[in-house]
Amino acid sequence: MHSIQHFTHPFLPQTKSQIKTMLKTMNISTIEDLYSGIPKELRFEGKLNLPQTHSEQETLSKIRSILGKNETTDDLTSFLGAGVYSHYIPSVVPSIVNRSEFITSYTPYAPEVSQGMLQGLWEYQSMIAELTQLDLVNSSMYDFATALGEAALMSARATKKGVFVVPDYLQPERFSTLVTYMTGPNIKIVTYPCDKDTGQADMEKLKSIIEVNNNKISGVYIENPNFWGVIEEQIQQIGELAHLQNSLFIIGFDPISLGLLKSPGELGADIAIGDGQSLGLSMNFGGPLLGLFAVKNDKKLVRSMPGRIIGLTVEQNSTNRAFTMTLQTREQHIRRERATSNICTNNALCALTSTVYLSLLGPKGLKALAESCLAKSHYLAEKLSAFDEIYSPHFDGPFFKEFVFTLKSPSLMKDFTPFMRAREILPGFSLHKNFPSLEGSYLASVTEMTTSKDIDSFLEAVQEFFHDHGGK
Repeated sequence: MHSIQHFTHPFLPQTKSQIKTMLKTMNISTIEDLYSGIPKELRFEGKLNLPQTHSEQETLSKIRSILGKNETTDDLTSFLGAGVYSHYIPSVVPSIVNRSEFITSYTPYAPEVSQGMLQGLWEYQSMIAELTQLDLVNSSMYDFATALGEAALMSARATKKGVFVVPDYLQPERFSTLVTYMTGPNIKIVTYPCDKDTGQADMEKLKSIIEVNNNKISGVYIENPNFWGVIEEQIQQIGELAHLQNSLFIIGFDPISLGLLKSPGELGADIAIGDGQSLGLSMNFGGPLLGLFAVKNDKKLVRSMPGRIIGLTVEQNSTNRAFTMTLQTREQHIRRERATSNICTNNALCALTSTVYLSLLGPKGLKALAESCLAKSHYLAEKLSAFDEIYSPHFDGPFFKEFVFTLKSPSLMKDFTPFMRAREILPGFSLHKNFPSLEGSYLASVTEMTTSKDIDSFLEAVQEFFHDHGGK
């Protein structure tokens, strides 16, 4: 063991002798030769402007002072949703997930030493399959946005067609991720609008778009509930339109809503995607999340599904059950250039978290949770409708746990948001930046975590705002 003074750097523990040996092995003379492939104009010259070092105590103090600037839903009354939601997480969930054998594990390449994690992921697949009523689930994707991109690529591979049809009222980050995914393979994205009254898909315009792109469409995508929180009542008809074109039908879903709504499988989906964040994952300032991805039992789909599938079998010399990675389609594995995905991690810990959460919740618990979200969101929407200055809900279609409300005087929006913020209330996701036609509108989210006190505080602040601004 070398003493510390023989190391060239306290955090890069190689001695000069070791460095010399490594350079000789690479058949080069100096460290400078190691970087000869990088043009000199791209190399940094001089010294980095790094702050002085701190002791552990000083470092912790500095970090705490930075973190103290953050405000969370423990500090604010929040009606934000739009893709990341506040749901109660039983304390047993992090207690199990934070066990060292789970929290330190990575991709289980060696099944003989990874049976516990493999079983956890197999259980995850089984639960999501039951939830979606589809046959096969991968384990798993980064988030909803990347799952959508992968579903679009998969539909193009399976159908050999180059047009992907989506609603123009997608969550903004989800849509921008889809655009990025489609740029390289040059797949055309075509959007269809919603009905301005119901907030549901405009069927006539969708039919027209499908006619114009006859036999070119790889997949038709819809979400239920959609970005407005509205439940799409004509979703099965949309699926039929897709299948008449020999196109794939893809449904995006909120897993909590499946406590009450029909599953993607029941609605005729070939592929179902979603986000597992609401299944036991904290909001964590927007990530990490968990992409859900399920398909029907079609060999053409299964073989081109991104990610990996964990399988259940038996040991060679006994009847003991055993788990292993059955299908692996990413480029790090044997498929190389024929890989169907470059997803480099399956967010296994997040998938395990959702597995623990669902096992605790059960079917009855999921239904009760969905009913709570439904009841509370409708209560708030009804109370807001009592204000003459607000349209609530903005759309007539039935909704689940989110809804759009609109200030009848959009010019008040510049005052409304800071007024609420000053009272430690986040009224919802402001829509006018991404959807100019919805000027003065907010997307409000209500879950079981929203208390009567939260709603009352919101309503009192709204009343105070309109009183100050000449309303009723």
